[in-house]
Amino acid sequence: MRPLAPRPRPRSRSTQLAVAAALLAIGWAFLVRGAAHPGVAYRPWAFDHHAYSDLLAMAGDRYFHGGRPTPYLEDRIEYPPLLAAALWLPSFVSGTPWAYFTVSYLGLALLALAAVAMLQRLPGTSPWWLAGSPALAYYVGLNWDALPLALLLAAVLALEHGRPGRAGAWAGLGASAKLFPVALLPAAAGALAGRRAWLALGLGALGFAAAVLAANLPVALVAPGAWGWFWQFNGTRGAENSIWEVLRHVPGAERLVFDATFLNRATLALLAPAAALAAWGAWRARSARAVRLGLGLVLVAWIAVNKVYSPQYALYVIAAGALCAAPAWLGVAVSAIAVLDYHVAFETRSSRGLVRYFDAVYTAEEVARTAIFLVLLAWLARELLRAARPSPETPR
Repeated sequence: MRPLAPRPRPRSRSTQLAVAAALLAIGWAFLVRGAAHPGVAYRPWAFDHHAYSDLLAMAGDRYFHGGRPTPYLEDRIEYPPLLAAALWLPSFVSGTPWAYFTVSYLGLALLALAAVAMLQRLPGTSPWWLAGSPALAYYVGLNWDALPLALLLAAVLALEHGRPGRAGAWAGLGASAKLFPVALLPAAAGALAGRRAWLALGLGALGFAAAVLAANLPVALVAPGAWGWFWQFNGTRGAENSIWEVLRHVPGAERLVFDATFLNRATLALLAPAAALAAWGAWRARSARAVRLGLGLVLVAWIAVNKVYSPQYALYVIAAGALCAAPAWLGVAVSAIAVLDYHVAFETRSSRGLVRYFDAVYTAEEVARTAIFLVLLAWLARELLRAARPSPETPR
């Protein structure tokens, strides 16, 4: 499935990669300071200094005291298998905080650079959305999301180069790290069905299923209870840092903030129309651009309405904007709110807790973040609808 637009003139790829690498180096230097405060002292220090990383926090809970518990068998963990492996494997290099963080961060930084490089290989994208965003400095070392993000972009690249089986496998591996890469499926399936490319659709589905089974089935068979903890943990969570917390300010609706059943159903009800529009638009347009727009639509909608929001999810929104070449001013707005979101989130958790004394600031930031995501969603939906009504001159 090749894009219809001609390949653009050569861009300054080395400059984009150099800027991204510089931002990643700043992120490492900023976060590695926490290695001097391992164990119980880490989280209070990190919150107070706005320099928190799950890499140091979760590894400190597990590895810095000399142990190396095996995920699922000895260590119940709330992540899918590939992310659990990304947490565990660097402990074999070193159990010291500085070395563990540096090795882990280096791997994630290389994945982030690979993501920029894959955007550069896709004509019609805007790699600067990601390469020049301060979100790289803030968020690549916050959690392991650079792994599923890179796998998602690898799936898009494979699909556009006519390798649906490989695309499905990359997406399946991405979903085995975090679920967000599933956002590619509605638009990809819609476009292939629209082209009546049934063999390609079957190969994609087979690749996806094979990758998911290869990553999950051994763990599910050996430790079914521990493997299922990811689903149980996330299924029962209430609203956290998301737009749903606005319900705290609605008389009579406060309890819904903690009602997991309501939140799960409401999120699904809001996400389903985005998935349907992505599939329909890609089916009608049958183009690579429509697939990208559909992917972006589902991904940004999912993150905007999800009951749990973690600050590093901004990386997925930025990647969606880059893939679809959304306007530069929107990229600036998304990156700006991502930076603000980081500081608000950790000031709320700091010993000062200044934001807690001004609850309206915390709520206003959640509303502002969601509003910016909704503007991007509106742009994506408009472009997808335009793509679904191709002109007579547009090749089908």
